[in-house]
Amino acid sequence: MSQEVFITRRVPEVGIKLLQDAGFKVEIHDSDLPIERRVLLERLREGNYQALLTTLSDKVNDEFLDAVPNLKIVANFAVGYDNIDLPACTKRNVLVSNTPGVLSEATADQAFALILAVARRVVEGHTLVASNEWQGWAPLQLLGQDITGKTLGIIGMGRIGREVAKRAKGFDMEVLYFNRKRDLEAESKLNVHYADLPTLLKESDVVSIHCPYTKETHHLIDQKELGQMKPNAILVNTARGPIVHEAALVKALQEKRIWGAGLDVFEFEPKVTDELKTMPNVVLTPHLGSATEGTRDAMITLATEAIIAVLNDKRVKHLLNP
Repeated sequence: MSQEVFITRRVPEVGIKLLQDAGFKVEIHDSDLPIERRVLLERLREGNYQALLTTLSDKVNDEFLDAVPNLKIVANFAVGYDNIDLPACTKRNVLVSNTPGVLSEATADQAFALILAVARRVVEGHTLVASNEWQGWAPLQLLGQDITGKTLGIIGMGRIGREVAKRAKGFDMEVLYFNRKRDLEAESKLNVHYADLPTLLKESDVVSIHCPYTKETHHLIDQKELGQMKPNAILVNTARGPIVHEAALVKALQEKRIWGAGLDVFEFEPKVTDELKTMPNVVLTPHLGSATEGTRDAMITLATEAIIAVLNDKRVKHLLNP
């Protein structure tokens, strides 16, 4: 009897084909939207799945694991895994994999797209032109912020943070970074400088978040931290929404304690704080960090290769609980 794999959302076809070519029975929740929790648990109980391919909206906890007693691997279609109770999986001898490395460049590109869009008021400009109210060039029209030669503060010098630092050098930016541990290799190769968080916030013209979401980083950027930033500073978040306290961010923007924000992730995703939607100095994108065809194909390939390896009792490259 062939082993069974359940995929909780539509994913690139290349991954499905890899699983089918490997001889597995593949079932998919055929929707771009998350599967309702009740429906998901019922589906899991009715099946006999040895592998699950999950997304960030799927909370893998004891309740979830109880529904799939024959489970061998959870392959998470993301580099982050705050949706997964890793100790619970380990206790049940369920392996967990993620997709590191292949989305770093795309996410760094998205971060810089947001930096430039906020700094140069791109969305405001588009809205003005598209409204047919634009009357031509004017000396004081939609004046933005310079990026070249300014200071960029990177919170989290992992793979994505390093890629952002590389892009910043093209704009002759000085780069500060804050990390759990100093990264001497990055300092040497990328000419970046370590700073504690208050110093980074105080000195940076742009602050870009690239740390993982954990209990320690929940609301890492709150009222106090926003108050330490420059009045002309821009905050960008392409990591995880709850790292930033959105209510505090709204207040800081309303009171003009910072200049603008670019957000690709949200505290209560997919719900977005209403005030953020109407602020002209805020650019919002719908979690597009890894959203390129090449990157998503690479991610699904990593995830499905992990499933194929585990179900064939072979070594897996990217295990979170080896």
